[in-house]
Amino acid sequence: MSLTIIERPAHKNNWSLRPPGVIIDTIVLHDTGGKTAESALRWFENPQAKVSSHYVVDLGGTIYRPVQENDKAWHAGASSLWGDLDLNRRSISIEIVDDDDATPYPPRQMSSIVDLTCDIAARRRIWVNRIVGHEHISIPPGRKRDPGKDFPWELFLLTVANQVNATRGGTSNNGRRRTSTEDGGNCLQKS
Repeated sequence: MSLTIIERPAHKNNWSLRPPGVIIDTIVLHDTGGKTAESALRWFENPQAKVSSHYVVDLGGTIYRPVQENDKAWHAGASSLWGDLDLNRRSISIEIVDDDDATPYPPRQMSSIVDLTCDIAARRRIWVNRIVGHEHISIPPGRKRDPGKDFPWELFLLTVANQVNATRGGTSNNGRRRTSTEDGGNCLQKS
């Protein structure tokens, strides 16, 4: 899979270096709460914003990269997943242009979100249970609601798992085909 990504660097005041030795093992999805990618990108370029994301996916499916993956975007705030705190230091963030929780995500946008997530998950060996929304990790619970009730989580995660599994040949470490219940139903596997 070949992705076209447009570089749109966030201001240096809005991201930092990751601590040495940190393993990136989580993908966090957000929505912009705005109508355009341009408004989100301009906010990340504002030196006063103190917020950023690794990627922004617009309604037409165009992917922008404000922060490099090896750097720490400031997107999650107070957060926890499976007992891990401060997810900014160990996650990659994807901002999805969406200004309401009622309109379905356009097919081209969803296709780009799936392709980008699959690419990151395959390269970084990220498990499906560590692909989450801001709503799932915010502290206190309920502080954030994105990407929102209109995001098709079940279909999205099944599609990502199946695509990443296919790129790995659908086998476990010992070479035999995996069943749907191995790894707790998770089709992404670390080795």
